[in-house]
Amino acid sequence: MSKGENDALGRCIYKIPIVLLALLFISSPLHAAKYQEIFFTPDDFYKSIGNTFSISVMYDVSDNKTDLPGVGIRIHYDSSKLEYKGFSNMASAQASEPYDKDEDPLNTDMDASTDRMIVLAWAETHQNAWPGETLPYTLVDLEFQVNTGLSASDTTINAGFTSVAAGYYGKSENATLHITTMPMISWTVASRNIAESATTIEITADLSYATTKDVTVPITVSGTADLVTDYTIDSQTLFIGAGEETASVFITLIDDLYIEIDETIELTMGTPENALTDTPFIHTITIENIDEGHFTSPNVPSDTESVWFYGDNFTIDDEKAEIGDEIGVFDDDGILCGRFIIKEEKGEYGIEVYADNPATTDQDEGALAGEELTFKVWDLSTDTEFETTSDMLKPEIVFDFIPASEYNPPKWISAGVQRGLNIEVSSAQEILLKEGWNLFSFSVNNVYYDSSPPNVPTLSNANFIEVGSLNDALETIDGKYDLIRNSDAESDKIYSPSFPSFLNTLDYLAAGYGYWIKMREEATLRLSGARAKAADTLDLREGWNLVGYWHSDAQHESETISNEDLPDQTNTVKVDDLDDVLSAIKGQYTIIRSGDGEIYSPNFPSFLNSLDYMAPGYGYWIKMTESTTLNY
Repeated sequence: MSKGENDALGRCIYKIPIVLLALLFISSPLHAAKYQEIFFTPDDFYKSIGNTFSISVMYDVSDNKTDLPGVGIRIHYDSSKLEYKGFSNMASAQASEPYDKDEDPLNTDMDASTDRMIVLAWAETHQNAWPGETLPYTLVDLEFQVNTGLSASDTTINAGFTSVAAGYYGKSENATLHITTMPMISWTVASRNIAESATTIEITADLSYATTKDVTVPITVSGTADLVTDYTIDSQTLFIGAGEETASVFITLIDDLYIEIDETIELTMGTPENALTDTPFIHTITIENIDEGHFTSPNVPSDTESVWFYGDNFTIDDEKAEIGDEIGVFDDDGILCGRFIIKEEKGEYGIEVYADNPATTDQDEGALAGEELTFKVWDLSTDTEFETTSDMLKPEIVFDFIPASEYNPPKWISAGVQRGLNIEVSSAQEILLKEGWNLFSFSVNNVYYDSSPPNVPTLSNANFIEVGSLNDALETIDGKYDLIRNSDAESDKIYSPSFPSFLNTLDYLAAGYGYWIKMREEATLRLSGARAKAADTLDLREGWNLVGYWHSDAQHESETISNEDLPDQTNTVKVDDLDDVLSAIKGQYTIIRSGDGEIYSPNFPSFLNSLDYMAPGYGYWIKMTESTTLNY
């Protein structure tokens, strides 16, 4: 060992016990088949004159032992081309700080071009337990600067040993630096985190120095975020004009309502023109999700009992529910007691529905045993909330082993129960119309008008929509009907798409009302929007009223009901008497009549009543004995 190296190691002699020194000896491959290895990362790279760079000194052992006493090394370099600037990330158990000095003796690394070396040593002073880390392991990062005033050339950074563990020899691999007079380009920073709600961000790249030539760099865009849906980029080429040193691209983030995991955008520099890439040449943007979704989270203690509902074919408008769509479950008091957000598999859900916790008597967290549950669905793509009706809920065996729910509407049964319940939400109502006259109504809670909102009673929570003409609302049967009429004891208004406007006296169509329509052929009317709830109300006057039926279920007295004239999958419910369907106006009406002339009266003997069901899509005459309010 040279005198200079002994001086360097001598400064740490008090840290290294005699017994450990006995375990270290000068490298001699003749006496050992095992080795301790030093190599560099990067080991072959480009830097421009004036550039500062960091190189990692890496350590490995041929037999992967991590419990040796230590190692002593030297790093050789050419000081005419490089200047040593310092170190960082020093591995533990260092025996001394890096010591930069002239090579002594010269050509220790057998390279006449190097003239200085950095001496380092690590030693475990208590027991053979170094470095105690997974191999390969980073010993230290050394920082150098390329000198200015150089021509393009290569230089090496070499590794050697001052001491190794007993039974091992030292093996080293050198690094080659290509010095270029071309400028180096890199991103100003390697990464950043940013909230999804941010709008536009600037990502800047720097040249190591300005040149007399234009620099262009292509950019490849990748990552887990989706271009267009999650963000846009103004350019995928960096351009730095002659004499300039920086350029930027701009990313515009698109805020949405999805509850997502954090997503990334990676901007990778390609091969530049009139420059070389430097690190970092990849810039990573992490988009941090800040959305909470539509429904809030249930507020329940950790020990609250629950039941589970599962679905494997949850659909909205016949398509599997998308990532970001939600289900909220509510008890009779409107308390949210379950929530699910689709994050992985389309159309699949598993929602935990909580009970009311008996330990918190002053708080209602959820349902009681046997209590009916209300399922609501939020469609992310249309930002629409739907309250499901029984025809939208399908008790079924799901995932081939979870039994179907016994109840529809579903109920909270007992702790730990699991039940299958698929959901089929439709934002459109389909109404089957036959050739000739039909008395129809619609449950989509809209009021379509062509001039000004009508000053008439409407269903509670109605949505008013202005249209150019009533035919716009009926576009799915355009050309297939002749005339619509709203006719009752006090008015007789008509609309025809073939009439001049001054002859059309009907200027609105409203949910909750009945309308006569004359069809040229059989067709299906489709209307979209949130459905009226059965509890929504409509004011009725004394005398005859032409009303709609906005309950989601077809309710019937007879044991069965023919589905020939009902939309597909309409849910049917058996009742004892049609008077039960109209319980809100019980005792205040005398007779109901359908468009086909079938009648029902609570005052008639059963054999005289020919009307035995009421169903969505149909209209009915009801004769009231007084003014009142109807709901189902």
